[in-house]
Amino acid sequence: MLKHWKLAMLATTISLAGCGSIIDDPNQAVKERQKMAVVLSDVGLGDQSFSDAAMSGMALLREKEDWFIDYRELGETKTYKVAFDTLAKEKPTVVVGLGFMGQAELEEVAKRYPLQQFALIDAVSELPNVLSVTFKEDEGSYLAGAAAALQSENETIGFVGGMKSPLIEKFEKGYTAGAKAINPDIKVLVDYAEDFAAPEKGRTIANDQMNQQADVLFAAAGLTGSGVLEAAQAKGNKAIGVDSDQTAIAPDAVMTSMLKQVDLAITTIGDTVKEKGLQSGQIVLGVKEGAIQLAPIRNVTFSEKDLKQLEQLEQDVLEGKVDVQ
Repeated sequence: MLKHWKLAMLATTISLAGCGSIIDDPNQAVKERQKMAVVLSDVGLGDQSFSDAAMSGMALLREKEDWFIDYRELGETKTYKVAFDTLAKEKPTVVVGLGFMGQAELEEVAKRYPLQQFALIDAVSELPNVLSVTFKEDEGSYLAGAAAALQSENETIGFVGGMKSPLIEKFEKGYTAGAKAINPDIKVLVDYAEDFAAPEKGRTIANDQMNQQADVLFAAAGLTGSGVLEAAQAKGNKAIGVDSDQTAIAPDAVMTSMLKQVDLAITTIGDTVKEKGLQSGQIVLGVKEGAIQLAPIRNVTFSEKDLKQLEQLEQDVLEGKVDVQ
């Protein structure tokens, strides 16, 4: 598993600045170096999830000493279009869009810079100069649902999505399928916050689900999801994090997290464009590639039988025996 750096460590180690490229050791200036410029998701840094995981990948590229790193947050550019256009004008090796919400603006800018390499994480573009990287979120969510069903005493669990979209619905469908693989009669409550940056809304939805007897909650909702985890802890219930290991948000409630290695997507993009130059196409990352997995089980006590069930389901995923699409 790739190491997840804490945000404070990233700020010290990488010294990333949203308004300019990194200036490294002047003695290195004579060496030809690659440059990656990233437009972060709408929530931005500090989400303890998607954007922070991407920053870990940028740190790994930076450590190789052949990449400069630059990035933009919507807090400074206000729109995706301005962010992509600003970075494309600097002619980096690759401009990366983090998340599906900026796809239209990335493609609009990419058409105006046909010789510039772009990359898109979490969505698929057909443009000849856009490399797409997507994940098999349903595979990890399937395992998360199975773990939730094994833990649930009320035979009722909950799912909270940030925004109803094909991407987040993959999390929901995988979670439901995994839970029912353990207990066909289990009830799965599903709600969408329609917001990735509203912890209070997450807490409200979580409390409503727990009032309906849901005793394990899974949130694929960015910063909104942190409210879900906190609400579960306040009620003495269990929760499952997403993207990164989110134990720190609710240390007594988080029983595992569905790890989506966005850092691996970042390093994969860097390695691919460096080796092959301008390109398009799609790279799909799942359990087999080490990009999707569960964080260690904690705060619950599973029997040997339960653990073997989880291991068998993971093996079924690896062997392509599970299809929740």
